[in-house]
Amino acid sequence: MKLYIIGAGAIGGTLGALMTLDGHDVTLCDADEAHVAAINAIGLSIEGPVNAVTVRVPAILPHELPDVIDRAIVAVKSHHTRSVADLLAPRLAPDGYVLTVQNGLTADILTEALGAHRVVSSFVNFGADVMGPGRIMQGNIATFRVGELAGGTITPRVQELADALPYAEATDNVLGYLWGKEAYGSMLWAGAVSDLSIAESLEHPTYRPVMIAIASEVLAQAPVRVESFDGFVPDDLEGSLDRLAAFNRRSAKSHSGIYRDLTVRKRKTEIDEMLRDVSGPIFRKVGDIIHDIEDGKRVCEVANLDELAEFVAARG
Repeated sequence: MKLYIIGAGAIGGTLGALMTLDGHDVTLCDADEAHVAAINAIGLSIEGPVNAVTVRVPAILPHELPDVIDRAIVAVKSHHTRSVADLLAPRLAPDGYVLTVQNGLTADILTEALGAHRVVSSFVNFGADVMGPGRIMQGNIATFRVGELAGGTITPRVQELADALPYAEATDNVLGYLWGKEAYGSMLWAGAVSDLSIAESLEHPTYRPVMIAIASEVLAQAPVRVESFDGFVPDDLEGSLDRLAAFNRRSAKSHSGIYRDLTVRKRKTEIDEMLRDVSGPIFRKVGDIIHDIEDGKRVCEVANLDELAEFVAARG
């Protein structure tokens, strides 16, 4: 497969490196000039317990994309989706398509710009972090599903992608997985306001009511049958906390990408896009705390999670 991966960060970079090793013709595209320069100079290094390899893969800046693209993977933060859609709209071949491997329910922005028939979606749950220019740490292997947004069938292009992508399997209910991740992700957002690890925030007795309440709030909004994955079972949130804590303890990625954005990379998170996807008083409270941290009014500390626990308890 020949394709361009737009966004060579944690997920896009990992996929690009592993697909290159499998013999696919991959070009990475990223707006971070230092990252692109390092990849071209010395290769892209995948570190951690899963892989330890440096891969020579071409990397370019967005203005260097070719005039015609047949296949692309969109792997940018959700608040950059619009700019990527604008990049791809004049370039995507009439019979071409893109696959989004992003967090959240961002596909509507791509379908609006490119046409619904040219967008495929996916659910990605393996953990990875950018450690520096040209360096990515892959923490684990986890569920990866590819499917048509409309669901109901596994098309040839979905099967083509599932066969080409590492760890991927085809599904006829990708939205069910994405809504499951919205619920699981809501727990990660809640935990990220503290400095606890993912596993610690999920299994701590004081915060279990928070995690169950916020996931329930999201699940109540799901318009499709929600799928289970990696210990998350929508009908058993209590048990899911123990299973998800164990799942995360097996990963070299101890804290969420949200936490790293707030405390390490000091950059805007995807909270506004999440607030567009889901509603509810508990998640809005989390959003308020995240905004305060982004604005320098708070830091990530357990006191924020205690405040959230009090908020949930007061609601009965």
